Amino acid sequence: MIENTKKWFEVAAPHPTDTSRTVQTGCHLEEVVEFLGSLRSFDRKKDWLDEKIDFAAAELNHLAETLKVEHPALPVPDRVEHLDALCDQIVTAVGVAHMYGYDIIGALNEVNRSNFSKFVNGDPVFNEHGKIAKGADYTPPNLEPFV
Repeated sequence: MIENTKKWFEVAAPHPTDTSRTVQTGCHLEEVVEFLGSLRSFDRKKDWLDEKIDFAAAELNHLAETLKVEHPALPVPDRVEHLDALCDQIVTAVGVAHMYGYDIIGALNEVNRSNFSKFVNGDPVFNEHGKIAKGADYTPPNLEPFV
């Protein structure tokens, strides 16, 4: 399944540039913001934890938007440390899914299917900021069976 995700990016961005790396980093942080939002409690009185989640999400969202829109240079002084952090994020994400009883393998396969539906005639379509857009035949992932 990770191979399919990698294939998707090989088609979408066969020759990564500084700009595409910055946009993808912003997209990655955007997903962290979405994860934080999933932890918020909307059925109880707002508490100290919700406030911390809101603060972290707002700061990360601002950074993500800056990266996706303004494309500032993002040098990576230690590529080994950078790769280690990415691997650790994948491992811990799988761990969180396991702890909540999610079928992460099935869900990731469904997300890959959905991502490939963004392409138009097998080619990616980009928005004005360089982010991959959803084509006319896009279908969102149905993750309900994997919860």
